[in-house]
Amino acid sequence: MKTKHQILVGLVAVAALAGGFLLAQWLNRPTVPETSPTAAIPKTMVDFSLPGVDGKPRQLSEWRGKLIVLNFWATWCPPCLEEIPLFVSMQKKYGARGLQIIGVAIDKPEEVKNFQDGKSINYPVLVGQEEVMALMQQYGNRIGSLPYSVVIGPEGKVLSYRVGAYQSAELESLVQGLLPES
Repeated sequence: MKTKHQILVGLVAVAALAGGFLLAQWLNRPTVPETSPTAAIPKTMVDFSLPGVDGKPRQLSEWRGKLIVLNFWATWCPPCLEEIPLFVSMQKKYGARGLQIIGVAIDKPEEVKNFQDGKSINYPVLVGQEEVMALMQQYGNRIGSLPYSVVIGPEGKVLSYRVGAYQSAELESLVQGLLPES
């Protein structure tokens, strides 16, 4: 009987120690994990200049006054490529109402140009490598997840962000809710 009691007390003590350790770990966790892809997202637009596929520099501020969907992607990223027809469709449908999709490719200009040939991409595509990675980090994407999109309002305020590809209904609802009625 005494042995059973000692075993039970020992098990309770081990459980209490394990529970205390787990509680301490949970209480000391960072509020924004180091691996969070969306840490420190700016509240306002971060202006930048990158070349288009044609090599001509473009400033993000050129499109100020429009609802901007800034989409970071790459030619080697399958979910990114699956998302492009949705952006083409949204630009066609809502461009006249003030929507501006802007693709920002993490690639060499010739790779993006070869990819674009024969495709009907109806929005500007800017290109870069290290500078685009740094820009993504400025927009809160600390670990370089792709695709990554940032929605910027006409006044330059960052309204939302998305890690991963948009679903059609999700992007449609977001854009309709942010654009003025036609």
